[in-house]
Amino acid sequence: MPRLLVLCLVPRRRVTPLGLQLGRRLRVELRRRQRPKPSAESIVGLVVLFATFLVPCGYVLSNLRVFRRQ
Repeated sequence: MPRLLVLCLVPRRRVTPLGLQLGRRLRVELRRRQRPKPSAESIVGLVVLFATFLVPCGYVLSNLRVFRRQ
């Protein structure tokens, strides 16, 4: 209960939309045009992605007999 009382006693700030604030201007940022990625960069990304999933699975499957004995 004391926490609720503290929250109610704290004065709230009035919220005004950004467009109505005096003395401030909104910053307009132009979007940069996206350049197409080189194919080598895409290939490296795909190889890394698949290797992170397939290498551990291949290791477990190749040593499955060892894991069964333990």
